[in-house]
Amino acid sequence: MTNEELAVMAKAGDRSALAALWEQNTGLLATLFRRLYVRAGARVAQTGVTWEDVEQCFFLAVVNAVRTYEPERGMLFSTFLGYAVKTVFFELIGYRTERARRDPLARSCSLDDPITGEDGSATPRGELTPDHEAEQAFEDAERRVCNEQLHNTLEQCLDTLNERAAAVIRARYYDGQTSAQAGERLGLSAQQVRALEQTGMHKLRTGMNRSRLERFRNELIETRAYHGTGFGAWKHGGSVQERTAIYLEDKGL
Repeated sequence: MTNEELAVMAKAGDRSALAALWEQNTGLLATLFRRLYVRAGARVAQTGVTWEDVEQCFFLAVVNAVRTYEPERGMLFSTFLGYAVKTVFFELIGYRTERARRDPLARSCSLDDPITGEDGSATPRGELTPDHEAEQAFEDAERRVCNEQLHNTLEQCLDTLNERAAAVIRARYYDGQTSAQAGERLGLSAQQVRALEQTGMHKLRTGMNRSRLERFRNELIETRAYHGTGFGAWKHGGSVQERTAIYLEDKGL
């Protein structure tokens, strides 16, 4: 079952679904928490928090994510899980209250200014500056999980098509073959390939298949719409709206 299906069941009180959701996302949880753990190294050392302590919070993060999950928004469960991980981790290292008090948009300050937690320990703000390499690794892992979920959902949708239409779409979009190449591979004419592709894509964009894939479209729009909005990105790649539209078209969404 998908994360979203399990989350709906868990939110309704199904404890077995909650346990399955936790087990299914152990790898992602480790990646999300490890990223924060590395970035807050000095703070972690001062508070005496070990990685074993962090691992004990995996299940709590899933519980919090299920509590806040809103399936009607059409977003992936992993998005809610990311927010829950940050909340649980900051509470673990006693940083949540201080972080809430010090809004970086409300004031500017030196990187040497101490960040004081509830236990009285202090960490220079500079030591909590994001590690861009770790940030990239996290984004890569998140993208990989999203792509895996999208691939699995696409396979479920392709199973609703007849065998030839599904084979044509896999050849065209998975393997990047032309209509002629796909036809030669499947024993069809290029015209038959185009007709099967058109019919298959129409079925993927309608009915139950549309609802299955719609949440990925919404997720991509919401997450990509805030990236690359500066002048440099516009100059070299066009507006964020144009780039997002092209990306969705390439994905067949």
